Amino acid sequence: MILEKEQAFFEAHRAEWLKYHQGKVALVVGEELIGVYDNAEAAFDAGVERFGNVPMLIKQVQATDPVAHIPALFLGLMNAGI
Repeated sequence: MILEKEQAFFEAHRAEWLKYHQGKVALVVGEELIGVYDNAEAAFDAGVERFGNVPMLIKQVQATDPVAHIPALFLGLMNAGI
């Protein structure tokens, strides 16, 4: 799975980062926190500038991850052929 290592690293450090960076956006490449930014765009720009266009995890530091509710997907209407 893409970004599996980065996601595991994020989860391992989430509690620690919440103390200092809650609400900010973390940029993780491999098993390294590259930086913490005010928004995803700033994190992306910093990542591309430093590493180029490579897979990188850009994720908001919060206690739980938000859950997206997509009614059409939940109800099976995405490929209903309407």
